[in-house]
Amino acid sequence: MVTLSVGGAEELVAAFVKGLNPERFSVQAATIGPPGPIGEELTRGGYPVISLGLDIKHSSTLSVALAVRRLLKELKPDILHTHLYHPNLYGRLAAWGLGLPGVVAEVHNSYTAVKLHRRLWNRLLSRVSHCVVAVSPQVMEDVRRYDRVPPGKLRLLPNGIDLAALNVPCSREEAKARLGVTGFCIGAVGRLEEQKGHTYLLDAVHRLQGEIPDLTVLLAGEGRQEAALKQQARDLGIQEMVRFLGTRRDMPWIYRALDIYVQPSLWEGLSLALLQAMAAGLPVAASRVSGSQEVIEEGVNGVLVPPADAPALAAAIRDLYHQPQTRELLGDAARRTVAQKYSQDLMLRRLEGLYLELWEQGKTA
Repeated sequence: MVTLSVGGAEELVAAFVKGLNPERFSVQAATIGPPGPIGEELTRGGYPVISLGLDIKHSSTLSVALAVRRLLKELKPDILHTHLYHPNLYGRLAAWGLGLPGVVAEVHNSYTAVKLHRRLWNRLLSRVSHCVVAVSPQVMEDVRRYDRVPPGKLRLLPNGIDLAALNVPCSREEAKARLGVTGFCIGAVGRLEEQKGHTYLLDAVHRLQGEIPDLTVLLAGEGRQEAALKQQARDLGIQEMVRFLGTRRDMPWIYRALDIYVQPSLWEGLSLALLQAMAAGLPVAASRVSGSQEVIEEGVNGVLVPPADAPALAAAIRDLYHQPQTRELLGDAARRTVAQKYSQDLMLRRLEGLYLELWEQGKTA
C-alpha cells in the first residue's frame, strides 16, 4: 500500500495480516509512504508494518520501484500481494526479474474513470503478474477487457467482512443518543470524493426536506470534496440536517444508529462499507453500479436506483421511510446475504488457497 489510511482496501490488508493462518503463513505488511492510522493500529496490535517513508508525488517512478525492489531482495517473500493502482505499479516493476514464486496484484475498482496511461501500464505489467485479483465480476471483466490479462491469470476474490465485529450491544435509540442525534437517520460511509456521489445524496435530502420529520444525515469519511459538500448543504438549506463525522473508527456504532444506509456511488468495485451496512441488518438504497448490483437483489435484500439520479434516490428513501416492515425484511435478508457469501472467514480461506496454489506452482516452475 502507499499508506494504510482508513479505507476499504486498507481494511482488507489489515484483515489479511491478522486473519491468515499463522501456522502456515508469515505475513509482513509494508507501505511506500507513512504507515497511516491502520498501520499504526496493526503495529500496536503486534503486527509490525514496514514503512519506506517515500512521497510518491515528489519521487520518480524509478526511484520508488528501486526502493521497493531493495525491500523485496531483503525480505525474499514467496508471495508479493499489492493493492490499488500505485502499489500494483511499483510492486510489479520492483518484482520484475526477481523470480518470486507469486506476484499478485489486486484491483478494487471498476474502470469507469481509469486513465489511459494506467490501463497501458496495467497491460504491460500483467506479464509480470502470476495472478490479478478482482473483487467483483465487473472489475474482473474490466481487467480482462482493458488490461488484456489472460483468463488463466484472473481470479475473483470477493471482499469479506468480520460479522462479529458489527454486533453492538445496544438499541438503535441508544446508539443515536451516543452520537447526539435523534429522529430518522440515514447515512453513507466513504471518502468524500466524486466517485462516492455524495452530492446526489444531499440533493435527495433537500427534496425530502419537510417530508420526513427530524431527518438526520450522517456522513462518515474525509476527502477533497468536503468543503464543496458543506457549501452545497448550506446552499440547499439543509446544513442543520447533515452531520459530517470525519474519519471514524467506531463504525459498528454508526451503523447501529442508522435507519437506512445509502450508497450513492457513481462507480465501485465491491464496497466494504456496503457489506458492513448489510451485515449490520440495515435496509440499503444503493446506486445500480458494478459491485452494488452484484450483491443487491432488487426488492429482496435492498433497493437499487440509477446512479447520479437524485429524484430516484429521494423516492427510494421516501418509500423505505413509509414502510418500516419492508425495512426490517430487507435488513434481515441483507444480513443473511453477507453471512452466506461475504464473510471474512470465507475470503481468507479463498486467499490462503490462492497463495498455496501459487507457491506450489513456483516450486515446480
